[in-house]
This record gives sequence, structure tokens and C-alpha cells, in this order.
Amino acid sequence: MLLLTAIVFGDAGCSKIKNDNSTATASEGGHGGSSPENSNPGPSSPPAAPSAAGEGKPTTWEANATSLNGKDGETLTLACAPGGTAHSVWGSDIYTSDSSICTAAVHSGLITFQQGGTVTVELRSGRSIYGASERNGVTTSDYGSYQHSFVFKTPNTEALVREADDQTPVLWNTPASMVSFEPGKTYKFKGPSGGKESAVWGTDIYTLDSSICNAAVHAGKLTSEGGGPVTIELRPAESSYKGTTRNGIKSNDYGAYGQSFVVK
Repeated sequence: MLLLTAIVFGDAGCSKIKNDNSTATASEGGHGGSSPENSNPGPSSPPAAPSAAGEGKPTTWEANATSLNGKDGETLTLACAPGGTAHSVWGSDIYTSDSSICTAAVHSGLITFQQGGTVTVELRSGRSIYGASERNGVTTSDYGSYQHSFVFKTPNTEALVREADDQTPVLWNTPASMVSFEPGKTYKFKGPSGGKESAVWGTDIYTLDSSICNAAVHAGKLTSEGGGPVTIELRPAESSYKGTTRNGIKSNDYGAYGQSFVVK
């Protein structure tokens, strides 16, 4: 009888331990969890890998900096969950505040979609222009004036910001119409290597909706293979624009157009 009683209590004890472990697993969060607050499995579990969402505030891949309701100059550390998906981003190194923070972090090379990770953002004031680039599987969009921005805090943050200030990165299909029009004003851009053909109207003087980089190649100021810096000057309307073929780029004819630019 004593032996039988011991066996019965022993089975009950094992069953309870199994049930407790099942409950803990269900509440851990991570890939299958439904609540970010439950992402900490407790002190008895092994620590998360460095690439996983760390000690920052859990955030979704859809979340943008506007939703943080912070003030310019404030820094916030956020944890992007593993298994993320891409969402809209405007800018390059300096991003509009309505851009997806986690997707921008992938673009910046700080985390990956597969592993997620922890990043620190600094909220900043708005800018008159935001560039666009393709990095780490993420293609961002250009934008004109926007009221608030954010950057990622890293040892080289200020160097990246200075570079973006000096030469705004653009894609080969980025038109000059992204800028605020002010005749006589100049802008400096930087085109990537490996050019792709995009529409251009005019010769020497181009319509403002022409591709910046393709116009620069047409004007002999840039090569498709190497990319590089491009400076444009905004000009007033022309009554007509004549198309020609130069340097492997065919530009198009157009009639009157209210805004134009030249490549310096």
C-alpha cells in the first residue's frame, strides 16, 4: 500500500509540472504570443539572442515615429519583433516621422526582417527634402517638406546626417519635382551606380518632372554605370522643350511647362 501511494503521488507531481510548463510556454509571446507584455519568459528561461527583440519597448512593424507622441530631441529604444514585413518608408538616413521605424531600421542595416532587434531612435524637426535609396532589400521613397523626422542613434549618426544634408540620395526614377520650387535655387543630389532609364523631357533645360539622374547623364554630367553627385538649378517656365539623344539617353519633346531645371 505504501508503495502504491508513492506511485500515485509521484504521477500527480509529474503531471502538475508538465501542466505548469505548458502554461508558461503559452504565455511567453515571441512568434506565437499575442501580447508584447508577455514576451519575458521569466528568470528560469535562457536569455534572448542579441539579434532578437531586446529590452526596448515592443513595437509593431507598422508603427511609425508619429505614434510615439514624443518631442523633438527625445530618444526612445524600441524592440522590433522577429518575422517582420516591409512597410512604407520615406527618406534615407533621415526619415519622415510617418515612416515605419522597423522597416527603416532594416534599410539602415541595423536589424533584419527575420531576426528583428532593438534600435534607438531620436526624434528630430522636419526637413524640406527627404532622399530615397535602395539598401538591404528595402527601397525607400523621396519626399518634399515634412514637419517631423527621426534618425537612428549609432556611433556614426551625425556623419550620416551630414552626408545626407550635403548630397540628398535619389533613385534613377526620382524627378526634380520632389523639391519645393524656387527659381534660382540649387540642390545637390547623389545618384546610385547601375543606372536605370527613366523619362526626361528637354535638352539642357529639362521639365521639372524629368528624372534627375537621367537628365544628368543626358547633359554629360553623370554616367549610368558609376552614378555620383548631381547639382541642379531650378529655372522658370519654358514655352517648349526639345528632345534629343545624347550619351545613350533619349529625351522627349514637350510643349509649355511651368517649371524647369538645368544640370550644373
